[in-house]
This record gives sequence, C-alpha cells and structure tokens, in this order.
Amino acid sequence: MMNIALGFDKNFAAYAATTIKSILLHNKNVTFYLMYDNLKKSDIKKISEMIKAHNESYHWIDMSNEFNNLFTGNWKSKTLYFPLRLPSICNDDRILFLDADTFVTGDLSEFYNQNLDGYYLAAVNDYGMLSDLKTDNRLKLGNDTVDIKDYFKKTRGWNNTDMQRYFNSGMLLMNLSEMRQNKVEEQMIDSLKYNLFAFPDQDCINYVCHDHVKIIEPKYNFMVIFKSTWSRLDDEQKEKLIAYKEEKERPLIIHYLLKPWKRPQDNLPFSKEYNKVKLSTPYKNHYCRQEIFQMRISKNGTYLRLFNKTIFEL
Repeated sequence: MMNIALGFDKNFAAYAATTIKSILLHNKNVTFYLMYDNLKKSDIKKISEMIKAHNESYHWIDMSNEFNNLFTGNWKSKTLYFPLRLPSICNDDRILFLDADTFVTGDLSEFYNQNLDGYYLAAVNDYGMLSDLKTDNRLKLGNDTVDIKDYFKKTRGWNNTDMQRYFNSGMLLMNLSEMRQNKVEEQMIDSLKYNLFAFPDQDCINYVCHDHVKIIEPKYNFMVIFKSTWSRLDDEQKEKLIAYKEEKERPLIIHYLLKPWKRPQDNLPFSKEYNKVKLSTPYKNHYCRQEIFQMRISKNGTYLRLFNKTIFEL
C-alpha cells in the first residue's frame, strides 16, 4: 500500500487531476491524501469519482485554516506550505508528496519502499538552484536582492558543499515515523516564524532536513527547466539529465517547472504523453489562456495558434 499526497487549489485542479490519473494508470493499492484550499465542490466530486473508478481510496483534507498570512513570494498560493503538515495528517510510516505539476510514468512501488532508515526524506537535487549557484546569481529576499551564496552562508551557515545538497521539494518521499520522532513538523513551522526564506516552503524544508535527506537520482524528479538554466549546468550535471531531456529514457516522475499547458508550442519533454493522459481526466475540455490563444509578432517569428493548432506561421 502506498500513501501519496498532493496540495492544490481551484487554479490547479485540472493539473492535479492529471497527476493523479498518471499515478492511477500505473499503480494499485494507493491511498491519496488531497490537501486543498479554495476548491470547488464540483472539483472534489470529479476527482473523487475518477479515483473511485480505479478502486483506490482517498482523503480530502481542508487546509483553509492553515498557513494564513504567510509569505508566498511569486507563488501566490499558500498550498506550497501544505506538505509541512503531513507528519500529523498521515499516521502511517511514510508518504510520497508530489506537486500538482508532476507526471508519473510507471510503477512507484519499488521507489516508494526503498530503505529510508536514518533519513527524514528522500529527494532530488534542485538543478535550477545548482545552476544559479554556479553563476553567482542574485535572488529576491523580501524587498531586497541578495547574492545567492551570501544568502546561504549568512542566513543558513552553509558552506559550498552544503549548498550542493540543496533539493527540490516538488517530490518528497517522507519518512513520517522518523520525522514525528524528531519533531520535524514543529521545527519547520517554527522556522517560518523566525526566518525569511527566498523560496518559502522549499528553503524551510531544506533548512530543517538538510542533514537528514537521502539525495537520489534525477529520474525520480526530472525537472523540465528553462534553456538558460540548462545552459548554466556543468557537463556532469547535464550528463545525468540529457537522456531524459531528449526522451531517450523515461524518468519515473517528471516535474514540469515549465508548464506544458502554458507553453504548448515548445514541445516540452513527454508533453504529448502528458496531454494524452489529461484527455482521459474529467478536465479534458479544460484549457488555460495560453492553450486557447497564442499570438506573436516579432523579429524572431510571427504566428497565431488556437487550441494548440497553428493557424498561420511566418
């Protein structure tokens, strides 16, 4: 049996449904923990019926009274904080948390049941952060901008080796029993009271769990990133990712930091498969603005696209 958690609101219901459907197509004996805020009853009904059709179970957890008035940065939604509460939401020994912009391509059971003794969680390096660290980028911290390495050195006390272990929070295989034993949930919540984080949830989890994380292969959280981010990665990092980027190998979990529904013209890795699965959900007729209408007039090209079909291109 596997526990899998997601957190989302009405703006991400269609994409969460696609993530859930991708899990259902390849996995059995799953219990979903669906943490939500500002979600329509119709969304709850659609997703519940989809899960029931596969004979799997689910729990809806209303998070509307949690994490109010906290800094969310560019993300605009407090749903990013929801995984911090999973040690008290789920009473089992472990749970897999996935962002609602992820896509599962196969059987998760071997990955889910890996040895986590002594670790709070398993996660994958954040290659966007590694790219930024390499080029000494600056990041926004409240109303200021700061050097990224200074941010980690001065506010976290990290050295360069510590920074290279920074992980992405869009996929977290959580050892809940270990986290409860060491009061990790309480530590994370407290850290939000006394720290200003540039990437609120992700920095918080990295800050508290840094010395107790099992860093695993990128196939378990292959992040679809900007070309500029890719260009700054070193050759060793690119070598780990290139087969997935070119669709020569299939990662087990794909994480769309670039959204296929916002960038349909880009043919992102595995986006055709993603869109095919979306069509098998109750949201097959859901389109965001970029999918309905795209027009560009510039020296780099001119085109008009409607519902992902090119009307003209020059």
